[in-house]
Amino acid sequence: MNRMPAWGVIPFLLVAAAACDESMSAGANYDRDVDFTAYDTFAWEGADLLPVGDPRLDGDPFFVERIHTAVNAELVARGLEMVETEPSLLVHYHASVRDRIDVYEVDRGAGYDVSEYGPGTAVRQYDEGTLLVDIVDAETLRVIWRGWAQADVTRLIDQPEALGRLVDEAARAMFQQFPREFVSHEP
Repeated sequence: MNRMPAWGVIPFLLVAAAACDESMSAGANYDRDVDFTAYDTFAWEGADLLPVGDPRLDGDPFFVERIHTAVNAELVARGLEMVETEPSLLVHYHASVRDRIDVYEVDRGAGYDVSEYGPGTAVRQYDEGTLLVDIVDAETLRVIWRGWAQADVTRLIDQPEALGRLVDEAARAMFQQFPREFVSHEP
């Protein structure tokens, strides 16, 4: 059996752990037939009644406020104004946390074949956080844009500041694909 020396496994594990903590996937999709420059205002729809899936975040008003603040900043940066009445767009979000287990083959060719789960097998368990944001035409009540982001939140749920930074990063990443340009607020 080809075994990698312990000193060779440590750098691999450090790089793998760093990559896992820093990875976030984000994207968006939208109706290509909609003229997004026709909209000028937005408002939030009622609160999401679905559970987040983690008791530390379910019903947490600070978590909800952080999501609203991050999304508001992205929409305002694109020239939209938040209003209380008669918005042209409605905004809704859903956040969830679920346990994930990834099982995969390690690179035997590089000598990584030692594992407590058997030769060539690696297992990773973590909490996956997902944030979905829907933008709805207020007149037709049709979803015209959906953004999403997913990341490992295992170490972040108990760290409100770090979780807040991740929410900000998720909003920035998904709204990069919002079909409306940034606007300057300078005179």
